[in-house]
Parts: sequence; structure tokens; C-alpha cells
Amino acid sequence: MTSPPEPTDPTDPTARSRVLIAIPAYNEAETIESVVRALRSAAPEFDVLVVNDGSADATEAALRRLEVATATHLCNLGYGRAVQTAIKYAERHGYDAVITFDADGQHRAEEIRPLWAAFSAGGFDLLIGSRFVRTRQYSREPLARRMGMKLFSAVIALLFRQRVYDTTSGLKVIARPVFSRLISRPFVDFHAEAIAYLLGLGNRVGEHAITVDARRHGRSMYTMASVVTYPLEVSFLILVGFIDLWLTGQGSREH
Repeated sequence: MTSPPEPTDPTDPTARSRVLIAIPAYNEAETIESVVRALRSAAPEFDVLVVNDGSADATEAALRRLEVATATHLCNLGYGRAVQTAIKYAERHGYDAVITFDADGQHRAEEIRPLWAAFSAGGFDLLIGSRFVRTRQYSREPLARRMGMKLFSAVIALLFRQRVYDTTSGLKVIARPVFSRLISRPFVDFHAEAIAYLLGLGNRVGEHAITVDARRHGRSMYTMASVVTYPLEVSFLILVGFIDLWLTGQGSREH
């Protein structure tokens, strides 16, 4: 793992926020170089960490060429564990926020700064880069995915009286105060189940409109089998989180 720069002094009022862009990557050799270069160009003031989640292709070689900070899993642990690794890294090295960014080229690097500006201005604990908050239309998504998005959006609205339109976005800003909360629990992919857990704790969650391009290379982490297993896993974790909050009395009084 490449060492990061020394943390700034959090008591220094002149110190700017330290932000880590975290890129979970599994077999993304065809896109990871262009993604990292685009981020370095669009937001050079932010540091970049790639979490190589046990890739079996040439991703590791591409990362060596880039000379980018890298955390490597010896085997594929899944998207959720990759994000947790990035958050642990950020917590250990004194970052104020983590921005998760997909390695497949679907996110636009130039949207990082507007997303960060909205996060900073809004006082959020979690700000989601949302494909649907502006149009509120899911018609372009495949049927199974569309149904899942609507389902979890409705579940969150029912439980917490807040509508979250894009529960599966991989572009998020996560604030340091919730780092410990997000690395202490099991999550499938830090989507609906993490959103529900933070809302249950009374954290401030919002959405900011972004554009997501079509995937050109590689394969989605969602398979045909996950059409059945994914909703069950996420629903179970939302339920477990909700019960845990109720039993421990940690939930927001507003909920």
C-alpha cells in the first residue's frame, strides 16, 4: 500500500478538508487507468485510493503504472468490504470525508467538485450522487433492477419518512463522524441497508443530481442469481439494523 501524506492538524482553522476518493475495483483493468487519471485532473486537491478487491485480471499491473495509493485484498471479498477497507484507511489517516467512486467508468469525474460543494454546504453525514432525484423516473433501468429500486426507496420512506430515490448509487460522500458506524456492521454494498441504518441513527442523508453513463467494459457485480438473493440479503440487514437500533435505543427520536 502506498503511504498517504501526513494528516493535517484538525485543530488548525486554516487547514482545508482532507478528502479521499475511494475506488473499489474488481477486474477493472480496462477502465481503472482512465478513471484515476480523470479524477486526478478534475479534482487534484483530493487524494485517491484504489481498493483492489482480489482482481484476477491485469488491474494490479495497471495500478502499479499509475503509482496510486492501493489497498489490496488477497481474494475477492465483495463491494461492501472494499468500501469498509477504504473507510478504515481514511479514518486511520485523518481524512474528513470519503467519496466512493465506481471503477467502471460510469461516473463522471467532473461531477466530484459540485457533489463535494453540495455536501459541504448542506451539512450532510451522507450525500448520495443520485440519478433519479431530479426526474424521479426509473424507466430506463432493467425491470428487475427498477423493481428493487422502487421497493427499497418505498421501504426507507415508510420507516423513516424520507424518500431516497437512488438507493444503489456508488457515488457517495461519507462524513468522518459516521466512519466508525459504517465499519462496525455487515453491509452487502453500502446501499439501501447503510442508508437505512444511518437514517435510523438520526444522521442527515441527502441526494444530489448526477449523470451515470452506460458501462462499456467489464461486467456488473449484479448477476441473474442476485435478482433473488440481493433483495433478500438487503431486506434482512435493514431488518437487523432496525431491530438493533430499537433494542439499544440508539435510533433518532424523530423516527
